[in-house]
Amino acid sequence: MFTFHKGDCLPYMKALPDGHFDLIVTDPPYGLGIAANPVRQKHERENWDSAIPQDEVFAEMFRVSKNQIIWGGNYYPLPPHKNYLIWDKQQPENFTLAMCEMAWTSFDMPAKIFRYSVQRDGANIHPTQKPVALMRWCIAKFAESGQSVFDPFAGVASTLVAAIELGLPAYGCEISPKYHSKGSKRCEQAVLSPSFY
Repeated sequence: MFTFHKGDCLPYMKALPDGHFDLIVTDPPYGLGIAANPVRQKHERENWDSAIPQDEVFAEMFRVSKNQIIWGGNYYPLPPHKNYLIWDKQQPENFTLAMCEMAWTSFDMPAKIFRYSVQRDGANIHPTQKPVALMRWCIAKFAESGQSVFDPFAGVASTLVAAIELGLPAYGCEISPKYHSKGSKRCEQAVLSPSFY
C-alpha cells in the first residue's frame, strides 16, 4: 500500500494530526545547488536545492512523526544527537564528490555504517537519488512490522519503494510533477514485483 502526494509537503503535513506516521525517512535539499553542478550534467539544470527547507518544515516533520531519519542532517539546524547513520559510498580518495553521507536520527543508539557502492545501481533518474538498498536498510533497522513510513521529499520515491518491498504502509510527497510521475511508476512496479529493485 502506498500514497504518493503530488505537491508541497508543508501544507500536506499541516493537515495531519500529531504523530500520524511512525517513521520519517527522507533526504531534503541540502542547499548546495548540486542540481546545477556541472558534475550532474546528465540531468537538467534545476534550482530546487539552492536552499535548505524552512524551520517550519522541520517542525512539522517532528510533529507528524514519532521518529525521524533525515539524510544530510549535518546541513540542518537539528539538535545534537549521537546516532548518526553513515552511508559509505565505497569510493576512492580522489572521487570528485563526497565519499560518504550522514543522516541524523531520533533513535538513542550508537552510530551505524552502511557500505554500498554508489555505482551499483547504474543510471539514476534524479540527480541526488538515494539507492533503494540504503533506504531499505534504514527502514528494516528502525521500523517494526505494520509501522507507517513517510518521506516528505520523496523525489523518485526510493523510500516508498523500500517500504513497499518490506510490506509497510508507504507515504510520500514530491513537489516536482516530473519526479512525482517517475516515482509513481517505480512504486507501481514495486507493488507488482517487490524484488524488482
